[in-house]
Amino acid sequence: MKRMKGVVITGTNTLAVSEDCPLPEKICPTGALIRPLIWSPCTSDAHLCATGCASLPYLLGKAVGHEMCGEMIEVGPEVHDFKPGDRVIVCSVMPVWRSLEAQDGHAKNRQDNMYAGIDYPDRGGSFVEQYYIRDADMNLTKIPEGVTLEQAVMVPDMMCTAFEGVQALNLKFGQSVAVLGIGPVGLMAVRAAVLQGAGNIFAIGSRQVCFDVAKEYGATHLVNYHHENYIEQIVQDNGGPVDGVILCGGSEQELSRGLQMLKNGGTLVNLSAYFGNASIPIQPAVWGFGYGDKTIKGVGCGGGRLLMSRMANLIACGRVHPEKLITHRYHGMEQIPEAMGLFLNHDRTLIKPVIYND
Repeated sequence: MKRMKGVVITGTNTLAVSEDCPLPEKICPTGALIRPLIWSPCTSDAHLCATGCASLPYLLGKAVGHEMCGEMIEVGPEVHDFKPGDRVIVCSVMPVWRSLEAQDGHAKNRQDNMYAGIDYPDRGGSFVEQYYIRDADMNLTKIPEGVTLEQAVMVPDMMCTAFEGVQALNLKFGQSVAVLGIGPVGLMAVRAAVLQGAGNIFAIGSRQVCFDVAKEYGATHLVNYHHENYIEQIVQDNGGPVDGVILCGGSEQELSRGLQMLKNGGTLVNLSAYFGNASIPIQPAVWGFGYGDKTIKGVGCGGGRLLMSRMANLIACGRVHPEKLITHRYHGMEQIPEAMGLFLNHDRTLIKPVIYND
């Protein structure tokens, strides 16, 4: 096993650049090695760091990261659609396409990456010098002409997660949506709801930098959750509870708040990650005492080449401008811990940082 440089979680709220990240001596026939060109840390990386990997202890000391675009440097003999030199978007969740889960229509329920619940000894996350994946043809897509690296790096998680979540609402034209938490995924959910034909779109947050982008993306109402009666105000402005809720942030308490603003017969889609092992309470009244016909879905990031290529096409056609999420820019792997610190320190000017590998 070869060794290379990467950024690892070393403890609670601490990261470091390590020289001891694994890299296989030989890649598998369908695999590839990719040199990162740009990275972006995620709130899920920050949650893992904040808890010292309490929920996934095998990740302690391993490279983190799952949002990256790069350049192909080596491909296996059974890779047909990519070659060295191609600039690619790298899937963040790595579904195993040769699996029973994939045949059952749920490919993302079996993954081949660091978050899959398995301690892979030959690889970790994408904050490394060379990223090894084992199914290049199915989990990469080429960056279309005219799409920038900053736009492309928002595809693997921010767009794929948000659009998957909004699609799970099964919206009808003109229905109302509340997006609870307008960080980067929530903001992408606002834009996805617009493209899905939503009417009233309530963007719920507290930071002006996020409200500004939500308005640009098409939110019809900007709601500050610090206002005591904000849920009642949403119901009043909408003429009744909303048809769908996308939950994209906050604590475990937010689920009940989302259900409170949701109509009977409506759907709440949760896109938040909870790594603290706390219980998630549901107040019976907001769930119609258990018989309000309110559907709760926990939706993870959709993965694979086809979904990523569709997201990239939305950018290329001018339907989505994900670069508006980027508020901080860095250069060099050594700056990744500083960029992650923006999340850990709850910097109110942050939406998304990117780090160029130069």
